[in-house]
Amino acid sequence: MEIAVKSSVLKKECEKIEGILPSKPAIMVTSGILFEVRETGAFLTATDLENTLRLELECEKLEKGSIVITGKKFISLVKQLPGEDVKITKKENSVEVICNDSRYSFFCMDESEFPKLPKFSSDISIKVNGKQLSSAIGNVKFCIDPEEPRPHFRGGLLDIKENSLNFIGTDTKRMSIFKIKTGEKYVNPYRCLLPFKLMGILTTLTNKDEIIDISIGKNQIALSSGNIYLISQLLSGSEDFPNYEKVIPNEKQLKLIHINKEEFLSTLRRISLFTSERYNKVRLSIGKNLLTFSVFSPDVGEARERIGVEYNEDKEYNLAFPPNYLIDFLQKVDEEKIVLGFSNEKSPVIMRGEKNTEYLYIAMPLKLD
Repeated sequence: MEIAVKSSVLKKECEKIEGILPSKPAIMVTSGILFEVRETGAFLTATDLENTLRLELECEKLEKGSIVITGKKFISLVKQLPGEDVKITKKENSVEVICNDSRYSFFCMDESEFPKLPKFSSDISIKVNGKQLSSAIGNVKFCIDPEEPRPHFRGGLLDIKENSLNFIGTDTKRMSIFKIKTGEKYVNPYRCLLPFKLMGILTTLTNKDEIIDISIGKNQIALSSGNIYLISQLLSGSEDFPNYEKVIPNEKQLKLIHINKEEFLSTLRRISLFTSERYNKVRLSIGKNLLTFSVFSPDVGEARERIGVEYNEDKEYNLAFPPNYLIDFLQKVDEEKIVLGFSNEKSPVIMRGEKNTEYLYIAMPLKLD
């Protein structure tokens, strides 16, 4: 096997494949990258046995064949190569990398032991814009606890409705819901659970303004776009995921506050400096056109700030949250103002951008002292 490739092209493809490589491989050969040169093209493949990514590589094919190179070491080298043109050649038991006057040689792994591309059977196929998909996953992923003992909470739910794709993440104390409206109509509803690692992979692979083809089977999902083909295992237990629509408060029955997002976020960041592991609570006192933040921690000290808001009721209400519950959401919203809706001090609170109603965040307040 022999190829000639631009280092910029090789670096770009290695960045995509790096997130697949397992840190503690169950089978040693999966720590490597499979290079294949065929009549139909040149391909790179990496797998952790749950996620398999195959990329078509733009290069000059000099000789057909296949090799498996130690993945992380090879990628580290590629990132630091000094020249523009790279030649990769298979020798007897090694692979030679040549760039300018520099030569490097890696021992090869046995390509016959590298796992085959998994077979796939599809139940439903959808198309979605890559940027929308990346945004949807990124905006719900922060609510998921990958260490949660219940498997149906360790990933994100993809709920396919008649004309929308709904992405949901929750750790049972807070929940994010992101809806993508599509031009297609799906006759049969469909639900599946996306593993946490897969969600991270998808946010890096699908952040371009291009169409992603997605096929979903009983326990697998496959995505293809451009030179990318990804096939992954799904989590079981989508039927055990809670009815998230019942958790969403009816906004018409809530008291609504309109708050400048940057002012809200910067105040929370300062106030949160006075919390501690034992006293991780920010108190929000909501009064007419005024929001007061207060923290008291015997471990650190106390702090108090006020900002102006749009809220016309005279009666004062108090809510309390871990500061990161609010900060995590505010960092995701790309709007000047956000809306916070509540009914009382013990019921779920809803937050969203003032204009975008397709992205909702729900959090349970802490018990007030």
